[in-house]
This record gives sequence, C-alpha cells and structure tokens, in this order.
Amino acid sequence: MMQKFSIRYAFALIIASLVMFSFMDEFHQPELSSSMLVEQEDGTWLLQIRSAMTAYEYEVHQNYGKDSYKTVEEFNALVVQHVMKNVAITINGLTGVNLQKGSVKLGHETAVAFELHGMPNTIEKIAFTNSSFKDVHDNQSSLIVLKK
Repeated sequence: MMQKFSIRYAFALIIASLVMFSFMDEFHQPELSSSMLVEQEDGTWLLQIRSAMTAYEYEVHQNYGKDSYKTVEEFNALVVQHVMKNVAITINGLTGVNLQKGSVKLGHETAVAFELHGMPNTIEKIAFTNSSFKDVHDNQSSLIVLKK
C-alpha cells in the first residue's frame, strides 16, 4: 500500500511538474496563470496561484486604482484581498472552504498562497472558480490538484 502511494504521488508530481514547466516560458505572458490545490503531509491544504507580476499589477490597477498603494506591503495586501474576493471553492457540492493567511512572493512569476480551511476528508467533486484575472484579455488558467 505504501509503495502504491509513493508511486502515485511521484507520478502526480511528475505530471504537475511537466504542466508547470510547459508554462515556465509563458509566465511573462500576463494572460496565463496556474492554480494548485495541494494536500500537505499533515492533511492541511494550500492553494497557490501563479501568474506574471504584470497580471496582478493590472488587476490591482483596474480594481483599486493606480495610486491605491505606495509600498510593496500595500500592493501585496491588495493582491491578497483581490484574490480572496475572486476565488471560490466548492467541495462535494458544499461551500465553506475558506482562504486564510494569504502571502505573496513577488517576482516575474508571482505566487500567491493561502491556507485552506474547511476541506473535507473525502473529496468526490471540486468546483473551482478563479476570476482574479478577468480583466486580463484572453486569460487562461490551469488547475492542478495534488491529494496525498
């Protein structure tokens, strides 16, 4: 049983890596983003959303104004606020999954991460909506779910 888990987990990581590497060259393109729902070894869940910094910048400017921040910390807070308002996760037909403790790692490829609370032990169906980049023309996103 443990060997099957390790092989499945390794296979899932390889697939996720291939998908991420296929986007690597594209991360300077603001219309592309990826989201990952990841179950940690201790059973907690994380959500990470990656896209070009220019995509996050554009959305902050569109939704809060170009003069809405003066510091990196203020920009990061607006990014977290914007993503929290535009991401919805429904598991098994039930809402109740909450994004908490948002953090931003700025770079050409910017990553926003959240702890997820309210994830059930058994997942049969996931409905994931991310309209964080709705103002970016021709935006496209991938979703990867890694469950232990």
